[in-house]
Amino acid sequence: MILYKYFIFKLTNQLKKIEKLGYKIKLKKFTTKFKKCGLNVFIQFPVRLEGIEYITIGNNVCINAFVHIWGHGGVVIGDNTLIASHVSIVSVTHDSNAVLYKNSCIEKKVVIGSNVWIGTHATILPGIIIGDNAIIGAGSVVTKNVEANTTVVGVPAKKLKN
Repeated sequence: MILYKYFIFKLTNQLKKIEKLGYKIKLKKFTTKFKKCGLNVFIQFPVRLEGIEYITIGNNVCINAFVHIWGHGGVVIGDNTLIASHVSIVSVTHDSNAVLYKNSCIEKKVVIGSNVWIGTHATILPGIIIGDNAIIGAGSVVTKNVEANTTVVGVPAKKLKN
């Protein structure tokens, strides 16, 4: 019985090492495709990154599961930024004045500063600039630029009063 428990313990440890190696390989595959990628980036798979070659990621960035980034218009994510699960960052959209929406495309760069915390299920729309140390509340839809050191919440996202 003791030998069996020892075997299970060793097997479990080996499986954990294989899982970590698989994660490292997958992460390396992703990070080499970015326009630029900093050090100590954590990505919790699965994520969806369209136009990954237009996305720049700083150091110590954490991107959680089920994040969608449409990067064709350009996306810059600053150092030490936390992106919670189910966040959408959109740098491309359709022209509302076009005759056929599907034939139109507007690209606007999204810039997210350093030490920004984006709460779960938030949406960042094209052309938005988020300043350093900002907090985007869960479920918020960011339609206007966010100043540094500011917390915004709601649909559309508005600054919390002090």
